[in-house]
Amino acid sequence: MKRITLRSITRFSGWTVWCGLALLTLTGAARAQFYAVTDLGTLGGTNCIAYGINNHEQIVGSAQTGMGSYHAFMFDGGRMVDVGTLGGSNSWAYGINDNGWMVGASGMAGTNMHAFVCTNALTNAFMMDLGTMGGSNSAAQMINMHGEMVGWAAMSNGTHHAFFMTNFTMGHMMDLGTAGGTNSEAYCINSNRMVVGYAMMSDGSAEPIMSTNAMFGSGSMRTMGMGGMGASGGQSWFVNDAGQTAGQAQMAGGNHHAYVSGGGGMMGGMNVDLGTLGGTNSIAYCLNNAGTVVGTAGLASGMPHAFMVTNAMGMMVHMMDLNDMIPTNSGWELMEARGINASGQIVGWGMHGGRTNAFLLTPVSAPVMMMSAPAPQIVGPGSVVTLQMQMSAGEALTYQWMHDGMAIPGATNATLTLPGMSMGNAGQYTVTARNAMGTVGMGSAAVGMFNMGFTNGTAHLAVAGPTGTHFRIDYSDMLGAGTNWQTMTNFTMMGSMSQMTDTPPQGTHARFYRAAMMP
Repeated sequence: MKRITLRSITRFSGWTVWCGLALLTLTGAARAQFYAVTDLGTLGGTNCIAYGINNHEQIVGSAQTGMGSYHAFMFDGGRMVDVGTLGGSNSWAYGINDNGWMVGASGMAGTNMHAFVCTNALTNAFMMDLGTMGGSNSAAQMINMHGEMVGWAAMSNGTHHAFFMTNFTMGHMMDLGTAGGTNSEAYCINSNRMVVGYAMMSDGSAEPIMSTNAMFGSGSMRTMGMGGMGASGGQSWFVNDAGQTAGQAQMAGGNHHAYVSGGGGMMGGMNVDLGTLGGTNSIAYCLNNAGTVVGTAGLASGMPHAFMVTNAMGMMVHMMDLNDMIPTNSGWELMEARGINASGQIVGWGMHGGRTNAFLLTPVSAPVMMMSAPAPQIVGPGSVVTLQMQMSAGEALTYQWMHDGMAIPGATNATLTLPGMSMGNAGQYTVTARNAMGTVGMGSAAVGMFNMGFTNGTAHLAVAGPTGTHFRIDYSDMLGAGTNWQTMTNFTMMGSMSQMTDTPPQGTHARFYRAAMMP
């Protein structure tokens, strides 16, 4: 990664402020063969996983914070919103509907976790505790367009059952039963109230289950046969609005294969074995209404890779490794694809730069090349800052710049110019590039500002920048060849600005300062 150093010098009454910054070139969606790849970032930590996406490119999952815990997030318009917790350290968001309502599970103040729904993540994120069915724990897995939710909840006897809840009965879970088993979980509900999941049977085997109308409660839940595949059980992870289901079937010999089932689920429908990518196991997590399936499958080496199958109910099923559909030099290894929307955008997680990162894949009609990315800067008052993101693409792209998560009116070009910098202009600048399908590239840069005044022998220093950014202030009593910089302080920006003073020892003729953003 290329390393650059920018410096700007501003004079104040005979004193000099040296603003220095080590810069790292950022990467976005580079060349793509079929899909552009966008890294969703984190909440200040190093790792992130995406679990779901709706038809408005709103994405949910769990991202690491700067404190090391994991929080549920919503990604919208190039920004990641921390949804918080129910009082514990960690939370996870698993599903989202087209209204932007999201569901998941969150740690409580003690050791338990409860299902939650959040209906206002973009305005004032607030988790609503959905409770349990008499036990200690629960988790909500999916929410449909009507605000109806499914998941699992612990019972007072220590078992756990699949539940159904409407937005009119918050906190009152309907027990969907176990279809004759001992435990059950519901993973998905479509717009027609069809629910799928799995039940654990008394012999220890797992069976896929379906309810054709969750309003009828436990009486509507039944197991589904795995005929035509040579399988003996499994789990259903998703059901689309056409009633097609996807999941994982237990094959003869103990391996597990991804499968899809025709309209009406596996109740009399056709079951299709999607195979693997050369390994022994695979699982299908999601399919859209067009019948495109995504999931994860093992390679011959045992490594899992994200896969896609188009026309899954057709006669010629071919599982495609999504890693073969992105640039070979992207630096990504896509491990799991967890969600796909109507536009064919796919979310999941993989390895990038040695970290577990969430990705967004957007279909492109031609190769896309990142020409330049916005560069972080730290400047003095009145400076002109130019941020640029340019991409070469075979289709029209639009841009939108944001400052600290808020869209900048009229900032829709590849270049953003900020004239006459002041403290209020410092912060995090993010830009997204989009095609007709959605985001194909994203860049982000921190812009900091360093100001100094001098009164009665005391230097008054002020630094502005994004909250959570690490800064270092250095000083030297001489400037020139062989300058010996000394560290005055290291700190993390707790707000938008930090101020401090420094009084040079008597006899000091001049003192010079510089500020740097730290990794």
